[in-house]
Amino acid sequence: MMNKLRFNGYLIGLFISLAVITVLTWSDFLHTPGAANTGHENLACNECHESAEGSIRQQIQANVSYLFGQRTTVASFNFKFPDNKDCLACHEREDDRHPVYRFNEPRFIEARQAIQPQFCVSCHKEHTGVRVSSDPENCKFCHQKLKMKEDPLDISHFDLIKLKNWDTCLACHDFHGDHVMKTPTNTKDMLDQQQIKNYMAGGKDPYYDKKRTQYRHTRYEN
Repeated sequence: MMNKLRFNGYLIGLFISLAVITVLTWSDFLHTPGAANTGHENLACNECHESAEGSIRQQIQANVSYLFGQRTTVASFNFKFPDNKDCLACHEREDDRHPVYRFNEPRFIEARQAIQPQFCVSCHKEHTGVRVSSDPENCKFCHQKLKMKEDPLDISHFDLIKLKNWDTCLACHDFHGDHVMKTPTNTKDMLDQQQIKNYMAGGKDPYYDKKRTQYRHTRYEN
């Protein structure tokens, strides 16, 4: 009888231990993070990661409740996951061509379902060591029905869309519109695709050096 009770105790202890390990490793913060994204190399961790609410015991209890279906969301462990407000504390600008809040409009429901552009991290996944982590052809999710009355390009946007040449979008347009630049009207003046790929991977900026807004280097700047 004692052996059976002892065996059951070991099983319960093993189950609890596995549950705790699962909960603790649920958070990306306990995994070795990758390299900081381009421009974030000198940021301190607490620039983006604020302390999570509650004690560690409460955080564990909340996540155990989630595992057993008693809670609908995962609780942050130790630190909170950064969200849009953390990104916009340094990167928000009034004349952004693609502000994240715009993607919450009803007309972008299909884009939200496909790539979730309403979240900064959908295109700029942190700790990947790159500048942009999304596919450069994602423009197709919002611009498939683009129409221009007086198209200035030597090959019309209609034809580019018909040919599904979505890789040409960033060859003429910078996504957020922060570069002071003249948009090409001739395909021969487009940026080379390799330049764009290198830029997204964290390489040299192929657009123009002058920018409309200088972003903060830290959320704590005055």
